[in-house]
Amino acid sequence: MKEQVATIATVVGALLSVAYFLQKQKLEELRVFREIFKECNARYDVMNEDIAAIGRMAIADLTEKERSKVIDYLNLCGEEYLYFKRGYIEPSVWQAWNNGMKAAASAQSIRSIWDAEKKTGSYYDLPL
Repeated sequence: MKEQVATIATVVGALLSVAYFLQKQKLEELRVFREIFKECNARYDVMNEDIAAIGRMAIADLTEKERSKVIDYLNLCGEEYLYFKRGYIEPSVWQAWNNGMKAAASAQSIRSIWDAEKKTGSYYDLPL
Protein backbone atom coordinates (compact mmCIF):
# COMPACT_ATOMS: atom_id res chain seq x y z
CA MET A 1 0.00 0.00 0.00
CA LYS A 2 2.82 2.43 0.86
CA GLU A 3 4.38 1.76 -2.54
CA GLN A 4 1.11 2.63 -4.31
CA VAL A 5 0.82 5.90 -2.39
CA ALA A 6 4.45 6.72 -3.19
CA THR A 7 3.90 5.93 -6.88
CA ILE A 8 0.75 8.05 -7.01
CA ALA A 9 2.52 10.91 -5.22
CA THR A 10 5.42 10.67 -7.68
CA VAL A 11 3.08 10.73 -10.69
CA VAL A 12 1.08 13.66 -9.29
CA GLY A 13 4.31 15.52 -8.52
CA ALA A 14 5.60 14.92 -12.03
CA LEU A 15 2.32 16.11 -13.56
CA LEU A 16 2.34 19.24 -11.43
CA SER A 17 5.94 19.92 -12.46
CA VAL A 18 5.04 19.58 -16.15
CA ALA A 19 2.00 21.84 -15.71
CA TYR A 20 4.15 24.44 -13.92
CA PHE A 21 6.80 24.29 -16.64
CA LEU A 22 4.21 24.69 -19.41
CA GLN A 23 2.57 27.63 -17.63
CA LYS A 24 5.94 29.29 -17.08
CA GLN A 25 6.84 28.77 -20.74
CA LYS A 26 3.54 30.30 -21.87
CA LEU A 27 4.07 33.33 -19.64
CA GLU A 28 7.60 33.80 -21.02
CA GLU A 29 6.28 33.64 -24.59
CA LEU A 30 3.66 36.25 -23.72
CA ARG A 31 6.33 38.48 -22.15
CA VAL A 32 8.51 38.24 -25.27
CA PHE A 33 5.53 38.96 -27.53
CA ARG A 34 4.55 42.03 -25.49
CA GLU A 35 8.12 43.33 -25.53
CA ILE A 36 8.43 42.94 -29.30
CA PHE A 37 4.95 44.36 -29.88
CA LYS A 38 5.62 47.45 -27.75
CA GLU A 39 9.05 48.07 -29.29
CA CYS A 40 7.85 47.72 -32.88
CA ASN A 41 4.82 49.93 -32.30
CA ALA A 42 6.94 52.58 -30.57
CA ARG A 43 9.41 52.60 -33.46
CA TYR A 44 6.57 52.81 -35.97
CA ASP A 45 4.89 55.66 -34.06
CA VAL A 46 8.09 57.73 -34.38
CA MET A 47 8.19 57.36 -38.17
CA ASN A 48 4.50 57.12 -39.08
CA GLU A 49 3.91 60.77 -39.99
CA ASP A 50 7.12 61.01 -42.01
CA ILE A 51 6.31 57.85 -43.97
CA ALA A 52 2.80 59.13 -44.71
CA ALA A 53 4.22 62.47 -45.93
CA ILE A 54 6.88 60.76 -48.04
CA GLY A 55 4.17 58.59 -49.55
CA ARG A 56 2.49 61.72 -50.90
CA MET A 57 5.69 62.96 -52.57
CA ALA A 58 7.10 62.23 -56.00
CA ILE A 59 10.17 60.00 -55.98
CA ALA A 60 12.19 62.71 -57.76
CA ASP A 61 11.47 65.16 -54.94
CA LEU A 62 12.79 62.96 -52.13
CA THR A 63 15.91 64.04 -50.28
CA GLU A 64 18.53 61.55 -49.16
CA LYS A 65 17.22 61.94 -45.60
CA GLU A 66 13.69 61.02 -46.73
CA ARG A 67 14.99 58.01 -48.65
CA SER A 68 16.87 56.98 -45.52
CA LYS A 69 13.65 57.21 -43.49
CA VAL A 70 11.93 54.88 -45.95
CA ILE A 71 14.80 52.42 -45.65
CA ASP A 72 14.53 52.61 -41.84
CA TYR A 73 10.82 51.86 -42.19
CA LEU A 74 11.51 48.92 -44.51
CA ASN A 75 14.06 47.60 -42.02
CA LEU A 76 11.41 47.72 -39.31
CA CYS A 77 9.00 45.89 -41.61
CA GLY A 78 11.63 43.24 -42.29
CA GLU A 79 12.30 42.77 -38.58
CA GLU A 80 8.59 42.41 -37.87
CA TYR A 81 8.31 39.79 -40.59
CA LEU A 82 11.28 37.89 -39.17
CA TYR A 83 9.65 37.90 -35.72
CA PHE A 84 6.46 36.59 -37.32
CA LYS A 85 8.28 33.83 -39.20
CA ARG A 86 10.02 32.76 -36.00
CA GLY A 87 6.66 32.51 -34.19
CA TYR A 88 7.01 35.51 -31.87
CA ILE A 89 4.20 37.50 -33.49
CA GLU A 90 0.62 36.23 -33.61
CA PRO A 91 -0.80 35.77 -37.13
CA SER A 92 -3.60 38.29 -36.51
CA VAL A 93 -1.08 40.93 -35.43
CA TRP A 94 1.12 40.19 -38.43
CA GLN A 95 -1.89 40.48 -40.75
CA ALA A 96 -2.74 43.91 -39.35
CA TRP A 97 0.86 45.09 -39.61
CA ASN A 98 1.25 43.67 -43.12
CA ASN A 99 -1.92 45.44 -44.27
CA GLY A 100 -0.40 48.72 -43.09
CA MET A 101 2.88 47.92 -44.83
CA LYS A 102 1.09 47.19 -48.09
CA ALA A 103 -0.85 50.45 -47.82
CA ALA A 104 2.39 52.40 -47.30
CA ALA A 105 4.12 50.52 -50.12
CA SER A 106 1.28 51.35 -52.49
CA ALA A 107 2.61 54.93 -52.62
CA GLN A 108 4.79 55.26 -55.71
CA SER A 109 7.70 56.92 -53.91
CA ILE A 110 7.88 54.18 -51.28
CA ARG A 111 7.25 51.42 -53.84
CA SER A 112 10.17 52.64 -55.95
CA ILE A 113 12.54 52.49 -53.01
CA TRP A 114 11.16 49.08 -51.98
CA ASP A 115 11.60 47.67 -55.49
CA ALA A 116 15.27 48.69 -55.44
CA GLU A 117 15.86 47.57 -51.84
CA LYS A 118 14.30 44.12 -52.12
CA LYS A 119 16.93 43.21 -54.73
CA THR A 120 19.52 43.36 -51.93
CA GLY A 121 17.93 40.37 -50.19
CA SER A 122 18.13 42.19 -46.86
CA TYR A 123 14.52 41.92 -45.79
CA TYR A 124 14.02 38.22 -44.92
CA ASP A 125 11.73 37.64 -47.93
CA LEU A 126 9.30 40.29 -46.69
CA PRO A 127 6.11 40.02 -48.77
CA LEU A 128 5.05 43.52 -49.85
